[in-house]
Amino acid sequence: MAEISVICEELKIPVDEIFYSCNRKIRQPLEFLQYDFTRYGQESNEIFDQTINMFSYAARSDNSRLYISCNTLPNILNPTFEWLARFAAFQWIYFTKGAEALPSLSDMAIAPQVQQRLQKYLLAVRSLRKSVCLVSTKVVKNYITDIRRFYMLGYIHKEEAQHLASAIEGAIRLFDKVCADGYLENGKEMEIYCTDLFFSNDMYILESDSLNFALFQPNAVNPMITKSPDICRTMTNWFNLWKRSSMLISQSGTHIRQYFMDLQCQALEEFKAYIER
Repeated sequence: MAEISVICEELKIPVDEIFYSCNRKIRQPLEFLQYDFTRYGQESNEIFDQTINMFSYAARSDNSRLYISCNTLPNILNPTFEWLARFAAFQWIYFTKGAEALPSLSDMAIAPQVQQRLQKYLLAVRSLRKSVCLVSTKVVKNYITDIRRFYMLGYIHKEEAQHLASAIEGAIRLFDKVCADGYLENGKEMEIYCTDLFFSNDMYILESDSLNFALFQPNAVNPMITKSPDICRTMTNWFNLWKRSSMLISQSGTHIRQYFMDLQCQALEEFKAYIER
């Protein structure tokens, strides 16, 4: 596999043409990647490593781009904020195994090997030459809506909700810094747009000289992945259509960015007041 990758890179042959040269009629356009933050057996390791390797391989291209559209906080924040990673695993257990399988959120520690893979995933994503992020103006409010649901049902306790609020506050500060700079800490460019439009699913599209693929994010952990050129083109068209009616809030657009950040802070303060009742 390593030698094939080198040959493809030297001959400028897209990897898709090597690994997906089968008859289009029998090709599966979508693949469900199910990995588990909690148990994390060998099968989950291999699936997650496959995803990480695709990002890492694409990042070697001089023209790699990542397009992200999200209604809630994107999962690329999980490696940076432990409580957000815990909540993602918590949601996964609830929706796949039921409420009776839920542990305490405080007891849901992320195993060291999982944390290492999350950090490797984050490094791979941040290595891409440019990222374009399209976020809902209600990105924090939508995320908090999920937390409030578990809090109201008694599955999350007050102290745990406070930890989540602190993590969200840190995510807002980080987001504001990236918006103001227009770059990540490693110098990679990032454009950020905001919109009032609603996306049915979070979406990730990766384009590079060697590998193109797209991810739907139906939940916080398990993505649907496609390497179909037709689907990738369609998703890119969707993204560009949404972006045209959106507002740039990174680097330029100071007043719009301040309005956007005020909305996020307001949603967080309302949540803090709610859990302090």
